Amino acid sequence: RGSFPSGGGEGGMAAVATGTVAARATGVVGFRGALGSEWLARMSGIRVRQVMGLHTSATSQMGARDPKSMKLVPEGGKINPAPRGLEPPQMSWLRTDGEGWGKGGGGMSAFTPTAQLRKRKNYFKRCGFIMQTLEHEEMTKLAASSPVIPFRPGDVIKMKVEVLENRRRANYFTGICIARKNRGIGSTFVLRSVLANVPVERMFPIYSPMIKEFIIIERRKVRRGKLYYLRDKPLRYSRV
Repeated sequence: RGSFPSGGGEGGMAAVATGTVAARATGVVGFRGALGSEWLARMSGIRVRQVMGLHTSATSQMGARDPKSMKLVPEGGKINPAPRGLEPPQMSWLRTDGEGWGKGGGGMSAFTPTAQLRKRKNYFKRCGFIMQTLEHEEMTKLAASSPVIPFRPGDVIKMKVEVLENRRRANYFTGICIARKNRGIGSTFVLRSVLANVPVERMFPIYSPMIKEFIIIERRKVRRGKLYYLRDKPLRYSRV
């Protein structure tokens, strides 16, 4: 430190990118000029690089998404697994392919009086059947007004979602669907994306009234119903 004169200005250094950090690490303050920047970088062991006036961490690791990361489904090609919409599965007593369903009176409505049942059932089964019927009616009503269209794992989806905590302001999120779980009115799906070189996954309820827009940007070619293997792949496979 004694072989270099120290100036008296504020800050005093013109180190590129990490000059201030290098100066604090080496204990030198107030030295000016390009020679001082190079010397500080050598003394602190930091390799300084300037790219178009930006720090190297601000530049993307990849200039663009690799088009060969995941192939797309050709136009008119077979889509597997097949897309599925919000229509709930048909109840047994709503089937139109014949009278009744099952030998034990399974084709009868959940609200059939007990005395009219062809086979007596305990109250646990009857209450469960009633709850399933009410859930089916609610799912049918939500599906009629929802913007969600049939989709599948492997689709790149752009969504507009309202955020209750943010004064109901809408945010957009784009990602690839890696999973869909069908659990009645509690069905969910997961979107995966990469933001600032960090993988992000978000789970959304399928029947949520907070979904305002639902757009399928592209369909990628996959062979599974769950794409959890993308977590172990390079980030280029998850970029959208």
